[in-house]
Amino acid sequence: MKTETKSLTVEKMDEKGHGLAKIATLSAVDHDGDTYLPGAFAWKQGGQWVPILPAHDRKAMPFGKARVYEDGDAAYAELHLNLDTEAGREWHSALKFDLAKGAAVQEWSYGFGVLDQARETRNGEPLRVLKRLDVHEVSTVVRGAGVGTGTLALKSRGSFSVQIDAVIAEIDDIVERTGGVKALREAQGRDMSKARLEQLAELRRRFDEVFMLDPFPEASAAEKSRKEAEVLAAEFMTLSARRNLGL
Repeated sequence: MKTETKSLTVEKMDEKGHGLAKIATLSAVDHDGDTYLPGAFAWKQGGQWVPILPAHDRKAMPFGKARVYEDGDAAYAELHLNLDTEAGREWHSALKFDLAKGAAVQEWSYGFGVLDQARETRNGEPLRVLKRLDVHEVSTVVRGAGVGTGTLALKSRGSFSVQIDAVIAEIDDIVERTGGVKALREAQGRDMSKARLEQLAELRRRFDEVFMLDPFPEASAAEKSRKEAEVLAAEFMTLSARRNLGL
């Protein structure tokens, strides 16, 4: 089962480290072209309890836990920060500040696996209906490269492989959806929309930027060699996906 990520919105955080985040409106179609059946998040008795992590780093110590549940047409994450830990106190302070001062800028995401799904076509567009999700964790993340992407800035070398896996999973999904959209349009005698072609062109441009620049001009020789090896590993693992996209 591959791991996917989606963004969520934290709506409040109190002095005891208790907060609430909205994960999804079940009946809506999100930016990834997904919608949900009632019960997609609420199939476990009492909801799904998951750790709260920094930047999807599964090697990091959780600084809290969250209960994922449904209420009406929405899915929520009930957040509980562990204020007995230094990380929990620091994140609590940072999040309270972010929510209190102007528009909130801290972004959140959750990782999940799809246990059951279906594919539909609505208004000529392919749609994924998520029927049952296994939520793995809730994370504080930084702004990604684009809406709905899983591009994360991870902090440690140990997390680099997690980041690569997340990007590969997203690219695999893009490849699958690109093929589905293309086949549907061809069957209907239509070309892929200009907006989608522009998005794919932008994806290619971003890849070219990553693999053509020297991102480590100030690093020592040994550190630079290690980082270059990591970039080459990422390039190798995404090469097949780029070929499938025709990039």
